Amino acid sequence: MILLVVSTTVLVAAVVAFVVYPLLRPQRSPLDGASGQSEELLCRRDRIYTELRELEFDHRVGKVSDEDYVEAREQLETEAARILQAIDVQLKAIDDEIERQVRRLRESRRTCPSCGATVTPSARFCPSCGEPLKAMAKR
Repeated sequence: MILLVVSTTVLVAAVVAFVVYPLLRPQRSPLDGASGQSEELLCRRDRIYTELRELEFDHRVGKVSDEDYVEAREQLETEAARILQAIDVQLKAIDDEIERQVRRLRESRRTCPSCGATVTPSARFCPSCGEPLKAMAKR
């Protein structure tokens, strides 16, 4: 009987943790929000590429006339160009965000004036050579 109560309690705790965890997890970075939009754009790009291949096949087998083929191909290529530009813009934004974060990390890094080793901002002594860092300015 006790084993049943303990196992039920553990099961209920696991279910509660599974349900509550997404609500309590830390905020995601701005790069995560772009991921959904990028996936949508990539799906649209793939769909257009598929439509272009199907249009090409239909034209070769005679299902689509030359005039309709040219018109449909221009429309699909225009839409593909817009989507590819949007993907490029998102990739540039992601690259810029990565560069900002790298720059911020590099600016917060300190080095020892004696040996050049990287030290944490709160360190008082160099972990490599033991030189006091109290009067050292951030680099």
